Amino acid sequence: METLVSIIIPVYNRSHLIGETFDSIIKQTYANWECVLVDDGSSDASVEVIKSYRKKDARFKLFMRPETSPKGANACRNIGLRQAQGAYVVFFDSDDLMTPDHLEVKIKTIEAANCDYVIAKTKYFNHPENNDCMEAQYCFESSEISAFNYITHKTVWLTLDVCIKTTLARSLQFNEQLQSGQEYNYFSKLTCKSENAIFIDNTLSLRRYHEQSIRAGLRHDKHAAYLSYFYAYWYTYQDIKDGANKKVRQFLLYRCYRMMRKLPRAERSPLKEVHKVFYRELGGKGLYYTLLLELKHVKG
Repeated sequence: METLVSIIIPVYNRSHLIGETFDSIIKQTYANWECVLVDDGSSDASVEVIKSYRKKDARFKLFMRPETSPKGANACRNIGLRQAQGAYVVFFDSDDLMTPDHLEVKIKTIEAANCDYVIAKTKYFNHPENNDCMEAQYCFESSEISAFNYITHKTVWLTLDVCIKTTLARSLQFNEQLQSGQEYNYFSKLTCKSENAIFIDNTLSLRRYHEQSIRAGLRHDKHAAYLSYFYAYWYTYQDIKDGANKKVRQFLLYRCYRMMRKLPRAERSPLKEVHKVFYRELGGKGLYYTLLLELKHVKG
């Protein structure tokens, strides 16, 4: 009998797109799945679309983010993790598509290898000119799956690329304070907890490109990008400092400091705390790097 897998999807105002996502899930060659949908307070017809699919297929399950939980996809994913009944978890987005063998390939691989998680590939289906860049990030031939390689950006993957044992996935939380960089934070914690993983050299997810996405917006707003990157690195350091090795901790702190140096002084509220930790982690080198950064001319 096939093992149950939980597909967790946060939903917010995707009524015009989410049906395509659901159709790609229904077409899966692996049939024993549940789709755990957590609505983030949609103001369009997203909930009605979900209910219409739920009437036709009981594998779709709807939950509403309570007012006591912060708004955002991170809180919705955490709610979904608590509700998931499957032995494995796949995180997905409400506007992307699964290839028909998405679940089958992931589940067969993770069960055959008895590993903690697997990682596959994604490509854009509506913006193919970006696919060469997307393909280049999957550099697992030269860099193995490890906490050091992931946290220092030697290996990169997307949220929808993974399939994780539920017990492991549930032992971690998406940081509900982050608006971007949440996948970096979550997978940094995941790799620190387990490196028992396998890369699947198959494209199993089809991503929809949006000009208005948070990530696209950061490309046009350097100030917002620096602030976003700082908090992604800072929260990640705070979350893994007790279990990560020294090189990883130093990398995160150095990135924190570089991002803070690019921000106006009025927005450097955590800077003193970063200074203290920076000096404690790096000792004499901390002072040396700090002086270099102080002397560096920052444009913009």
